[in-house]
Amino acid sequence: MEVSTVKNRYQRFVDIVALCIASALCIFQMYSASFGTWSSFLLSAVHWGAIGSYIILRNPTKIKYAGKVIDWLIILGTAYVCFYQIQMQERLVLSAGFYTTQDIIVGIAALLLVLEIGRRSVGKVLPVICILFLLYCYFGNMVPGLLKTTRFTIKRIAVFIYTSSDGLFGQTIYVSAKYIFLFILFGSILELTGAGKWFVDLAYSACGKARGGPAQAAVYSSMLMGTINGSGAANVVTTGTFTIPLMKKIGLKPGTAGAVEAVASSGGQIMPPVMGAVAFLMAEMTGIEYADIAIAALVPALLYYGTLSVSVYLIARRDHIPAADPNEIQPFWKVLKSGWLYAVPLAVLVYLIISGFSVQMSAFYSIWVTLAVGFVMNRKAITVKNLLAAFEGTVKSIAPVAAACILAGVIMGSMSLTGFGLKVSSLIEHLSGGSLFFTLVLAMVASILLGMGLPTSAAYMVLAILVAPALINMGVSKIAAHLFLLYFGALSTITPPVALSVFAASGISGAGVWETGWEAVKLASTGFIIPFIFAFDNSLLLIGSGGQIAAAVVTGFLGCIVLAMSVSGWMIRRLNIPIRLTFLISGIMLVMSVSLIVSLIGLAIAAVIILVIVWQSRKVSS
Repeated sequence: MEVSTVKNRYQRFVDIVALCIASALCIFQMYSASFGTWSSFLLSAVHWGAIGSYIILRNPTKIKYAGKVIDWLIILGTAYVCFYQIQMQERLVLSAGFYTTQDIIVGIAALLLVLEIGRRSVGKVLPVICILFLLYCYFGNMVPGLLKTTRFTIKRIAVFIYTSSDGLFGQTIYVSAKYIFLFILFGSILELTGAGKWFVDLAYSACGKARGGPAQAAVYSSMLMGTINGSGAANVVTTGTFTIPLMKKIGLKPGTAGAVEAVASSGGQIMPPVMGAVAFLMAEMTGIEYADIAIAALVPALLYYGTLSVSVYLIARRDHIPAADPNEIQPFWKVLKSGWLYAVPLAVLVYLIISGFSVQMSAFYSIWVTLAVGFVMNRKAITVKNLLAAFEGTVKSIAPVAAACILAGVIMGSMSLTGFGLKVSSLIEHLSGGSLFFTLVLAMVASILLGMGLPTSAAYMVLAILVAPALINMGVSKIAAHLFLLYFGALSTITPPVALSVFAASGISGAGVWETGWEAVKLASTGFIIPFIFAFDNSLLLIGSGGQIAAAVVTGFLGCIVLAMSVSGWMIRRLNIPIRLTFLISGIMLVMSVSLIVSLIGLAIAAVIILVIVWQSRKVSS
């Protein structure tokens, strides 16, 4: 009993400390977004010091006796290296780049601490990749050929990665501190107000009368929440709790229900305007205006969700799933009227950004508007206890993102030191034999592999550094190259074997992971095809002449319908494999905006097959 009491007391103490850290960080970030003017290194150091400490508190070591001591030493060490970073950056301005022995020791300690904290938060894969890059920095002079580097000492490696703007406290963690945190906080408070349930109800009232209505509701409610959530897996857990049981109730197979939710939730990160905050990250890394990125991403995202929505409808027809009971569906205008205020924070956010406000100020004001809406719509939920819980929920959600971002800083620093990024680009170009198509295939494989197990924002950052230069060198426009990598970084969360969104969905639906995963890949087929199309031709990104853009959009949406027939295997009747494959080819030809002639041939093929199927069906029925 005494041991149990001590454990309970210690756990309560840890809970209080974790809550205090989370609350203090949220207040600091809100202040920084509005009134505080900090250097990038100070903002990044405070951000990581708090989040790194929180990760250790919530992911304690399994060592039986000395575990608590080790954890607190790591927390104190993390706080110290972050504090030292702030002081050191101020001193380096005057010291002209001279480093002391203490600087070197702290730099080495910072690297070791980041690797351990990252391991506890995002698993072993990314820390192992970081270690490989660090080994390459040290042993790169022994590597033959293109990848050979000059010799770097441990002192040089540690100090560079610790102090450089490309290192630990550089661009990658700064983006987490400056942008991503605020949008996750925005999403947490919006969810606290009850907006998540309203989005589901609104989508259900709009789509419920159609075949597979709850599945359509899952598509659009998950899209709405996913665009501000920043994590496909987190969005699955949020909206899937409502939508997956509804889909199973009307007769969808558990694997299909889980796949629909996983695909819809992951797609939120490619849907403007917020794009899971990755749009702001992309703007920071490319220098392209946020508004230009959001506009370019719009049509491909609509094609992605259009294919998913039509596929869901056709699957419901194929499996004889009836529409939902009208008595269970509230009138759309009644639901809209009851909760239209929930849409105001999103409208305010978009308006402020378009009006020229900084992203931070836009998020800051939108959070306050969300709280005001909460007081009006759901006053009982806006309590101090619930707000503190939302603060901790925010830090819990940002923790793996921030950990991945600071680990990405190790990779970025290593590549900057050795020039590895340029060498990888050259290697990809060499392996592809100068073919843009094979370069894109290699980039896709790299994106899916590197994105496995990582938050989309972190996966995108690594890919933008490693792979984007190769695509740009092959003639792909900068915006198309970065959107290509974002798409496959997002799709990695539904691509087996490591598919976080699928894992979350299968946990709720009760279906097998592999069953759900392969079904998700089929439903997301457009997402795997469209990036190749806009990499060759920018018309789908709304770049080019008006006629080309109009033709690309029209044929793109027709292609999505044909692709949905191929995915679902149904069009008036069940389709055999040869017809599904033909629909797949003709759908791809329709979506291809490179040549109008190719699109028209694809349309002709699809039209002939559809007419034959309709004629055969009428003949049988007569």
